[in-house]
Amino acid sequence: MSKLKRSALHAAWWMLSPTLLLLLPQALYVKRTTLRLPEAQPLDTQNAPAPTHLWHLGESTVAGVGVAHLSQGLSAQLAQALSEQGRTAVSWQSLGVNGIRLSRLIDKVMASPAPKAQLIVVTMGVNDTTGFTSVRTWQRQLRQLVHLLQRHNPNTPVVFTQVPPMMKFPALPAPLKFVIGLRAQLLDAYLQKVCEQEGTTGSVHYVKAEPDFSPQLMAEDGYHPSALGYQTWAQALAPKISELMTRND
Repeated sequence: MSKLKRSALHAAWWMLSPTLLLLLPQALYVKRTTLRLPEAQPLDTQNAPAPTHLWHLGESTVAGVGVAHLSQGLSAQLAQALSEQGRTAVSWQSLGVNGIRLSRLIDKVMASPAPKAQLIVVTMGVNDTTGFTSVRTWQRQLRQLVHLLQRHNPNTPVVFTQVPPMMKFPALPAPLKFVIGLRAQLLDAYLQKVCEQEGTTGSVHYVKAEPDFSPQLMAEDGYHPSALGYQTWAQALAPKISELMTRND
């Protein structure tokens, strides 16, 4: 995304930000009344070793909120879709926490042993949007995470997925969704900028492929995908990620 577009988003955000005080009651109501779904249950068995190992990090969508088991979630569906794209088995491992922001994810990565992976995917942004993480902090923490991941897997591509367009979330009412949606666009614009700057070596990438927000593809909370929604999202991501990996080879 160009500097001009980022500046336009900044200007739009600062024009709308004074309305946040007026929208605070609506935001608190949504937070209090939105259905809180649990994280998906982990699999009972370990994934079999495979030529490609995917490590997927992120927030509630990586934790499988909206489905009963992680085998129905985004990480497993992405591994399956990548397998079909590359005609080779892809095993996977996830580190996802409901409600996590980027600062806490960094802490989690630092505290956990990093697996050896041939592909790292990061899906973040919703909680930093609703938590109003500053643009400066967001960029600094993105770079910190990239450098941390590269320290443990120096030759592994790191792929960041798009910050979901929260303006389309069924659970968010108007006019709140428009203000929150603009904030999500702003963080996404700076995510693209960081990926462009850190990706000069060819190992950091941004992939734009948003979830489908059709009612039949959403969980009952109107905030997370259903099992079919995760599958559809994974199938949108897989061709773009496979193309990046082929380019890196």
